[in-house]
Amino acid sequence: MKDVVHSVEEAFRRQEMGEASNFMRTRSRGAASVLNVMHANLPYLGRAGLKAYLSSRAGTRFALLLFDASDSSLLAVMGADIIGRFRTGAASGVAIRYLYGRRSSTLAIFGSGKQALTQVLAANEVISLEEVRVWSPTPEHRSAFAQKLKAYGFNSNAFDSPAAALKGAEVATSITSSRQPFLTDDMLDNVMHLNIAGGNVSDHAEVTPAGVGSFGTIVVDDMAQAKIEYGDLIQAAKNGSFAWESALELGTIVAGKRKPEGRTLFKSGGAALEDVAVASMIYDKATKSSRSYPTVDLV
Repeated sequence: MKDVVHSVEEAFRRQEMGEASNFMRTRSRGAASVLNVMHANLPYLGRAGLKAYLSSRAGTRFALLLFDASDSSLLAVMGADIIGRFRTGAASGVAIRYLYGRRSSTLAIFGSGKQALTQVLAANEVISLEEVRVWSPTPEHRSAFAQKLKAYGFNSNAFDSPAAALKGAEVATSITSSRQPFLTDDMLDNVMHLNIAGGNVSDHAEVTPAGVGSFGTIVVDDMAQAKIEYGDLIQAAKNGSFAWESALELGTIVAGKRKPEGRTLFKSGGAALEDVAVASMIYDKATKSSRSYPTVDLV
């Protein structure tokens, strides 16, 4: 995970320096499916790429194409599901590093699905986690996830409500598929940094408008994409609790051009530059291996 966090951090820094370009996700809709495509060009790596994934009732399938930008050759075709889990976690980790700024904390995590583990692993890469407090709607799932985290060496416990999970936590991450907000300003009062990473649909939200508005600095991975897809912020802007003019992109913070003030919130929907940066790192590791079928350990 250390290499994943570094790759994502550097991608945001280079984007702000004008050495990487990111194009937001676009969607084409059919009668029973949605095709999503996003792409980025990273001259500092000499790589470019795109990720595409199709969602239907049968599930979602991912593919990533990685190109050599110097000679246009196709370097690799990769499955992008696992890459997506790791880069999403890494983006939250980078946000914690630059927006929270302290060395240790208790983490409250909301959600216990396939994206949750990498959120915890990335957070642990940038700060020392004293405890991980887990909540998700299904009791069996949150208990199983807390046990899974124990197997990774974390002091983890499951709780019956979001409010209970937040007790004593200065850092929190929400990675759920909730359509309706379940985190309120009162619940979040003692949270110094919050990651919202669960959705990229304009009518879905995990945090109430008042909850969003209670944070002093609000940061996103991609501004253009945020204004179309990030329901938590879109609903808060409509409500008057938040103004887009006050939001910052993560790259401006990472590059040192702006500093966060007060309590901080990072809303992530996933950016293609993250995918391409991580895929490039994996490709480099794999091609340097002497094994016929190399494996790359991301954890």
